[in-house]
Amino acid sequence: MAIVGLANLADATAADIAALPPNAFAGATADDLASMPAEAMQGMGPDMLAAMPPDAMGGMDADMMAAMPPYAMGGMDADMMAAMPPTAMEGMGPDMMAAMPPDAMGGMDADMMAAMPPYAMGGMDADTMAAMPPEAMEGMNADMMAAMPPTAMEGMSPDMMAAMPPDAMASMSPDMMAAMPPTAMEGMGPDMMAAMPPYAMGGMDADMMAAMPPDAMGGMGPDMMAAMPPDAMGGMDADM
Repeated sequence: MAIVGLANLADATAADIAALPPNAFAGATADDLASMPAEAMQGMGPDMLAAMPPDAMGGMDADMMAAMPPYAMGGMDADMMAAMPPTAMEGMGPDMMAAMPPDAMGGMDADMMAAMPPYAMGGMDADTMAAMPPEAMEGMNADMMAAMPPTAMEGMSPDMMAAMPPDAMASMSPDMMAAMPPTAMEGMGPDMMAAMPPYAMGGMDADMMAAMPPDAMGGMGPDMMAAMPPDAMGGMDADM
């Protein structure tokens, strides 16, 4: 199989790609993509991307990803994401993240997450967050967390919280904390609690406190307690 209309992939230009109909990519292979100059991806559109077989994404690399116009990511789906080498995610930008259908994040894994530049998280929203498999959060770090819009945390679940490395919590802010559904706190552990900056507790409320496992309180420090709104203590129980 091949990309119909491109006889010499190695010499393909952005103009060559842009001139092709989307169905020209229906037979694209990973080798086809790997053979193209990264700059040629500037001619890619969402319909072209959507027409490709998922396994063609195996030929994607970071330079090709970075060269694609952000709107082209509108053609991505979960199977395509799952087929992509983790290193390709090094080329991801926030506009690309924002342009992806949330369901595409269902193909994300921890290695892909870890490979993304932190600033790419600036394109994350609640729907994108909610669509990710919990285990993908194992690739999160503090710099990525710091770059994320607080509203993205509305998509956080208990399993996602539990899967995050504790160190990632070092960039949690009060606005992020306040945006999380209370049930997300069910995934909190003592190491995660201890890793949070004390001021982040300013976003805690009684419902979040009530949802937290008692052992998570083993990570609580005096500065964290002092930063909590008094009303949040309404969720405290004897085991906590």
